[in-house]
Amino acid sequence: MALKVMLLIAADSVTGPVKGIFQLIENLNPEVVEIYLYDFRYNDEGETLFLQAARERGIPVRFLEQKNRSYLYLIRQVIREIREENLDVVQTHGYKPSFLGFFARFLVPVKWICFMHGTTHENIKVKFYNLVDNILQLAAHRTVLVSMAQRNKVFGGHNTRRVQVLHNAVDLARPMAMATGLPSVRDRVGMTGDCRFIVSIGRFSPEKGLDVLLEAFALLVGQIADVHLVLVGDGQEKHALQEQTSRLGLTQKVHFAGFSETPGNYVAEADVVALPSRSEGIPNVVLEAMAMGKPVVATAVGGVPEIIEDGVSGRLVPPEQPVVFARGLADVLTDQELYQRFAVEGKRRVQEFFSIEARVGRLEDLYRQVSVEGQ
Repeated sequence: MALKVMLLIAADSVTGPVKGIFQLIENLNPEVVEIYLYDFRYNDEGETLFLQAARERGIPVRFLEQKNRSYLYLIRQVIREIREENLDVVQTHGYKPSFLGFFARFLVPVKWICFMHGTTHENIKVKFYNLVDNILQLAAHRTVLVSMAQRNKVFGGHNTRRVQVLHNAVDLARPMAMATGLPSVRDRVGMTGDCRFIVSIGRFSPEKGLDVLLEAFALLVGQIADVHLVLVGDGQEKHALQEQTSRLGLTQKVHFAGFSETPGNYVAEADVVALPSRSEGIPNVVLEAMAMGKPVVATAVGGVPEIIEDGVSGRLVPPEQPVVFARGLADVLTDQELYQRFAVEGKRRVQEFFSIEARVGRLEDLYRQVSVEGQ
């Protein structure tokens, strides 16, 4: 009989964790594990990008009704669903699901697996939620991290039995969402001539280090005349980044493309992918770019060094150092042999170590281990 897993996530867009969840559901053996996917819904909420993507994949989504933001009401719903569906495991992603997983763990006979992804630092409220999540996970039967580097940030993280690391994976056949029939990226963002361009994809928030990338790019254009930078994403730092771009005299060279549901088009046409983050878990964009055969220059933070072998499958640089970042970009753009090595070896590394099949197999094993504990 298949194990029944309640998977809780609060999502309205297709983030890195959501991609991993879709991968899991689409590739699990249903005779081994059956996933019941739950999201949160408010009374007046329309269809989100997350729900659209789930529907397109044929993945059913159930809902916990969020009435008046009452956590007591949510706890009652979770307990009712566990009992009615006879669920074996609760798997949580994020602080709100963790809160519910914590109570379910003690109120009903169910096992709790808490997934912890890379944290963000938009404001004090988010930092507080991250702290709450970190405390709650101490009660989980298993905590799953996305990188070895997270062990130093998670309470009890060096308990290798309870706290396990499971790297993200990438769909080698279709690493990133792409659209057909669109004009070229150069035409869409207004680049002129046969220029080269660097792309950076992600949320415009402080930990992503895009301000450092702009400083590095300002140095780079003094060395390479025909290079541009395309920033794909949106977020709280957008206005500040646009002001910085103007201050550096880069308005003709830096292009704000906005959020894209099909970022693969940008990566496919780019010469180099840049990740200037101050902190990371395991960035999906790096795995995806490498799977597409694109050289990556990234900061050596979080789990990034667990993906990229510096000088072999990509270039790693220290965070907060625009001069060094600019040098890394210049090396890749001007050294054709280095460019080809990073493209080939990056793709090979992802194929060997970050496949969906390996990740799903490890998760199936984890579900089995947890389900029999205490019996």
